[in-house]
Amino acid sequence: MKIYVVCDVEGVAGVICHRQQCQWDTSKDWYAGYLDQARRFTTLELNAAVEGALEGGATEIIAWDGHGPFPGCIDIELLHHECKLVMGAGDGGPVGLDGSFDALFQVGLHAMAETAGGVLCHGRWTLNGTAIGEIGMNGFIAAHYDVPCIFVSGDRAAAEEARALIPGIETAVVKESLVPTVSGLSQTPTVSLSLRKAREIIKASARAAMLKIGSIKPCRFEPPYILQWPFSNSKQADDMNKQFPKAIRIDPVTLEFRTDRFEDLPI
Repeated sequence: MKIYVVCDVEGVAGVICHRQQCQWDTSKDWYAGYLDQARRFTTLELNAAVEGALEGGATEIIAWDGHGPFPGCIDIELLHHECKLVMGAGDGGPVGLDGSFDALFQVGLHAMAETAGGVLCHGRWTLNGTAIGEIGMNGFIAAHYDVPCIFVSGDRAAAEEARALIPGIETAVVKESLVPTVSGLSQTPTVSLSLRKAREIIKASARAAMLKIGSIKPCRFEPPYILQWPFSNSKQADDMNKQFPKAIRIDPVTLEFRTDRFEDLPI
């Protein structure tokens, strides 16, 4: 069985500060090597998921570093020897994912923007009237190839989001916010599992997820597709509108894309 893994860093145990643990600008005065630490944490959580998947019957595993361009969030020196890694593909979607895969895993994911109790939550779209974040978008892309998303690890809010969107999905919770306020990428009080315990839970959940292949349905949205995409400012919306002149401007920062073709969506 062939498994595709999407990796991110904000949902990993021990990661709570976006500026110091998730950004690449090492020239800043505040940089103290915590990005390197977070990349190590993320790689070890990926390895735990790989081990669980292999124990559950996986025969080939390919991971995509979904946290932007190089160096991303995966340290290939620490990568599990049975896992292949998609590199240099940026963060424009699960590159290389196609119908040859039996299932999608998502490791280190976070809840969508504006989620109460979310840790480092961000990213939010509306697709056919349903609000989705990166978990839902990755699942939707996989569904286009008839690939079901069967496993997500991350903070508690991310796991709840995944379970609401994909009934029966296996989740591994490695941390949770101690406050209900929506803070986006700001640092908030968070309780995290130890790194060892988080990996134990991820491995066990990944192994259990393999048993659900065939019973969990792909995360489908049927055409016509109506995608609303809010941007951080009007300039970003302007730039995207230039690339997609047929998009409808809902307000100064939001574009709406309407199409019957999955390939025409800006994802």
